Amino acid sequence: MKILALIGGSGSGKSTVLDGLREHFEDRAAVLSLDNYYRPKSELPVDENGQTNFDLPVVIDDGTMVSDIDVLRLGKSIHLSTYTYNRDVMKSEIVTIDPREWLIVEGLFAMAYPAMEERVDMVGYIDASPETRLARRIARDGTERGYTEEEVRYQWKHHVRPADIQFIEPWKIKADVVIDNENDWKSGLKHLIEKMENA
Repeated sequence: MKILALIGGSGSGKSTVLDGLREHFEDRAAVLSLDNYYRPKSELPVDENGQTNFDLPVVIDDGTMVSDIDVLRLGKSIHLSTYTYNRDVMKSEIVTIDPREWLIVEGLFAMAYPAMEERVDMVGYIDASPETRLARRIARDGTERGYTEEEVRYQWKHHVRPADIQFIEPWKIKADVVIDNENDWKSGLKHLIEKMENA
């Protein structure tokens, strides 16, 4: 099993690219989302204003995630609960992930842990400007997660952008493929698929 880490800042378009990979690889690829490894909200760090900060690597239970990846590498299935963003608008469910030719690990901090650097075969980085990503996040979080625009802008300024700069953007120059999702993401997706097929 080969592993692709699909990373990019919030609102960069990971879901769009992921859909393209799913369409191409179909049952040859399994997807593991870091969102499903968030620690309980009561364990997450808070900022100086008492607001929960979801945008630090420590919020992910990386030990369990890496353990699950190792189980998949051994050819065994895993079972996990989907994450609900601690809001009432979504309900958790149990999902089963089976080992496939490719495992796509998708999430903000997929490359923020040393154990992942040892396991990942390829890194795909999705790029878009901060302005574009903020606009997308306002639209998404209002619709899907029940946040107000004020809440989204607060998180963006105090949590999201600092995490981008420290933990995510340094991977742009180290990634195997950079997908420009400001303009033509389809050509970047094609390049990534070609690289995966030839790996």
